[in-house]
Amino acid sequence: MLDAATAAESIAELDAEIIELTSLAHVAQQLLDSGEDKKWSELQQILEENVIPLDDAGKPRKLIIFTEHRDTLNYLTARIGKLVGRPDAIVAIHGGVRRTERRAITEEFTKNTACQIMLATDAAGEGINLQAAHLMVNYDLPWNPNRIEQRFGRIHRIGQTHVCRLWNLIASNTREGEVFTALLG
Repeated sequence: MLDAATAAESIAELDAEIIELTSLAHVAQQLLDSGEDKKWSELQQILEENVIPLDDAGKPRKLIIFTEHRDTLNYLTARIGKLVGRPDAIVAIHGGVRRTERRAITEEFTKNTACQIMLATDAAGEGINLQAAHLMVNYDLPWNPNRIEQRFGRIHRIGQTHVCRLWNLIASNTREGEVFTALLG
């Protein structure tokens, strides 16, 4: 079991690894306790400027937020719920949602004007027409650029009557940032 959990080849290396992991866990807890989250701050700004206010015709805008992980989806659901203050404004699709439920959630998002925000993992990335929205955020970027295109294709399709906007939230000085820079380079 130990061989599968570490790359350490000696007790000294294992002890050093444990010290490093303990330090990283401490830093992560400090960050969590601080409540600061740059990506959330960016998303909050997008919501406040582009989604929460009504459009020029007085209609609510619709936004899809894609994330890679269900934990992140749950985190964002709670934060956005507090910001918006209306539980009926948010729906979510993830891999644990059955196909029939996905259809019902998609229908709710598409037809209910009070429902403005869909949070989704890539469970909503293929085969679902979400062109009721024209705004999208990639909170987490997939490593495969084809999946970015598949996500955007949910809203940017034949019949879309609005200009579609996409925001990719990228943390600088990270592998994610390096990958995105390489894709665009």
